[in-house]
Amino acid sequence: MKAITSLSRILNMISSCILAAMMLLTTSDVCMRFFFNRPITGATELTQDMMVYLSFLGLAWCAATKSHLKVDLIMDHLPPRVQAVIDALTVLAGLCVAALISWQNIVEALVMQKMKITSSLLKLPVYPNYYIVALGCALLCLVMVAIMIQKLGAAFKK
Repeated sequence: MKAITSLSRILNMISSCILAAMMLLTTSDVCMRFFFNRPITGATELTQDMMVYLSFLGLAWCAATKSHLKVDLIMDHLPPRVQAVIDALTVLAGLCVAALISWQNIVEALVMQKMKITSSLLKLPVYPNYYIVALGCALLCLVMVAIMIQKLGAAFKK
């Protein structure tokens, strides 16, 4: 679990740097447009790509630190073992969805790479975005497996 958490922390730090770069790009674009009537070419396109990196590189860290939103209206009234089983089943469902997203993004990245699809303005290749989504979801899967093992351990502990 420590290796997975460390890797997710590193990807989250990369995600934070991308956020800072995105803020600088957007601020520069607005200033260039306002003061010189010359916006940065492709700033919107780059910001869209950065949002993919920002979202999916930080996803596993959010799960590892249990920072996702969770509403416990009924769960708090159930016995701890039942809570652990329900949590494990919920994590299993999320694991299946994240694995499916990761797998399909790899398939789509291979198609995009083979077809040489590029962005409209800057002509950047599109396939790396799909690989980033796949990487983020794959690491999320590893975190979810570790969480599920913890929950099942709590459910069957004497």
